Amino acid sequence: MFARLPQPTGRLVTPSLLKHEFHGSAIAFAKKHPKQIKKENLAKRAAKNAEFERTQPSFIVSKATPFFNTLHTPASAYQQGAEQQAGFQHFLTKEDQQFLFEDVPKKAVEANHLAAVEGMDEALKSEMEKVEAFKKIISLQNGNAKAVQLWNMHQAIDWFKRKEGDTGSPEVQAAILTVRIHNINSHLNQHRKDKHNYKQLRNMVHQRAKILKYLKSKDSTRYYTCLNELGLEPRAVEGEITL
Repeated sequence: MFARLPQPTGRLVTPSLLKHEFHGSAIAFAKKHPKQIKKENLAKRAAKNAEFERTQPSFIVSKATPFFNTLHTPASAYQQGAEQQAGFQHFLTKEDQQFLFEDVPKKAVEANHLAAVEGMDEALKSEMEKVEAFKKIISLQNGNAKAVQLWNMHQAIDWFKRKEGDTGSPEVQAAILTVRIHNINSHLNQHRKDKHNYKQLRNMVHQRAKILKYLKSKDSTRYYTCLNELGLEPRAVEGEITL
């Protein structure tokens, strides 16, 4: 007459337990196959490697820095106007220029007694015309690519030297190699089949990395300062270099 009621078991039934017990679909309890997991991991690794390669900095070309704004290429040296002197060959210092372009003409006038014959102004004007001709001869505008590279190397020494006469510190050596690397790289962009210079380029890139790693082992602060001024990233020096 009356249906038999289930006897209580003493177990407390909660909503979360009901959801776990009565939601038994195949999708909820499905597990990924090991091959599928391996495939997804390989895809993630490939994407990570692709991103790493995409963001890999150049081992040759540096970022623009104030140091590179002081350097010249043969084209930029030639295009400088007379009022914007590119520089002089033969590593003339400011003291040398003062002596050659200002002191020597006055001493020449005094030694030859030209002032007594032509007047001081006329004699000095004649000597200054010779000075202007001399400036054009030794100007960087009339120098070849080798002269421009030597001038840039001298600029690198002046920029990175730690004391007067410093030509052998790691910073100076790395800066000189960077100037030579940029020079050879611009040459190879026009002569891509020049295998000899390409080998030299690879050797200099590895040599620069070796010098910078040595600097890091001695003083990390100097190392990172040098990298910033040369426009290089640590990955372009510390990692595997492939050219």
